[in-house]
Amino acid sequence: ADLEDKAEAQTRCPQIWYKIAIHVLAVAGEVDGAEAMWRRAISLRSGEAPGRIAWPSSQETPTVWISGLQSSPLWTCSHWPFVKRLESHAPAILKEVLGASDYFTTAYPYLTVNGSWHHFFLYRGRDWNQDLCAKMPLTCRLLVPELPTKPEVAPTTAYNEEVVIFRSQAGASVGAHCGSSNNVVNLHLTLDGSEGASLRIAGREHPLSDGHALCFQDSFFHGIEHSSTGAAERISLVVRVMHPEMNNSVYGLSPRTDVADVAAWDSELALAGEVQRLRKEYRLLAEQLASSAELQEPRSVACAVAHGQQSAVERCQLDAEG
Repeated sequence: ADLEDKAEAQTRCPQIWYKIAIHVLAVAGEVDGAEAMWRRAISLRSGEAPGRIAWPSSQETPTVWISGLQSSPLWTCSHWPFVKRLESHAPAILKEVLGASDYFTTAYPYLTVNGSWHHFFLYRGRDWNQDLCAKMPLTCRLLVPELPTKPEVAPTTAYNEEVVIFRSQAGASVGAHCGSSNNVVNLHLTLDGSEGASLRIAGREHPLSDGHALCFQDSFFHGIEHSSTGAAERISLVVRVMHPEMNNSVYGLSPRTDVADVAAWDSELALAGEVQRLRKEYRLLAEQLASSAELQEPRSVACAVAHGQQSAVERCQLDAEG
């Protein structure tokens, strides 16, 4: 019934059950079985409708498939210029993550995992975790202006865009799995502990490197391998973003997604809301800078008095910087 009653931009029971079956077979190493299950899925018919599950291969079987988007296991990270800024601040971001380590919880327990794999979310469901942002102010300042990347586009799922920190320990292995939709790209920045760690995407191994990002489409089968002889701990920052080609017209005849009424979606209203959000964030930043300046000013004046001359303020400032 779901294949008749729901459009492709929504979660449909037959599709998700076939996804689970393919996942189980793939993780068990039953390649031929996974391929046969995929062929069965795409040949499924419902009434007069043609095959409604449009997965292009057994390597790409997300929960929701949106036709018309380019598929590529790897993407050039320059599509998202802020990735370079994240890379340049990787040591400082790592320091903030270590200061927030109490927030780590077991990552996706329903996946096949060997060893230790944990995570916490800075941004999920279009909401920032303010407690975590208080502990990770630099990371949030770098990313708050960037997400959502496409505020004018109706979201496909509740978690279309996210910011998540992952931590694994030597010996960890996360089985191959596909994401929620083919309109999500993962911007995976390894902060530390890349030695002996790699991402396996669509059957190919990609070694990780500290301070460098690897960008890949979430809809392809992917997993993580963290060798028992590698670094004791690996920490990564992952930003999930909308596919760069995504716009409302891509939804085609789909009247809605799981979380949005596409037919009634008002892009101008959504953009106006984004402007208000950014104004609010700017005011908060301005208040923080003003408070910081007020705290520093009395110290400079006291220093000048102690030196007995106005030019001493400059010497105090130089002393503070040194």
